[in-house]
Amino acid sequence: MITRKQLETALDDESKDPYKIDIDADHDVKVINLLRDKIPYEEVKSIIRGAKDDVIYLCDIDVVLPYLTEDDLIILADCNVWIDTDVDSLALFV
Repeated sequence: MITRKQLETALDDESKDPYKIDIDADHDVKVINLLRDKIPYEEVKSIIRGAKDDVIYLCDIDVVLPYLTEDDLIILADCNVWIDTDVDSLALFV
């Protein structure tokens, strides 16, 4: 289990460009599959909480923390996931 501080540190890399589009990668599918594989269905029936414009809002931070590992943080960071503090959830540009 990781801490909220570890999650915030891993996903708060201001040197990254969240708008960067990698044509060879399907980051949104990769992230959703990772979260669905890690988080039991009974905890979160829908990994996607909502969407607005070009942002997908994912699971609540408190729900995600018990299920993620440090290796998962690397994947999330590489896929340009960030924490949206307005809704306290993971978010991802599509």
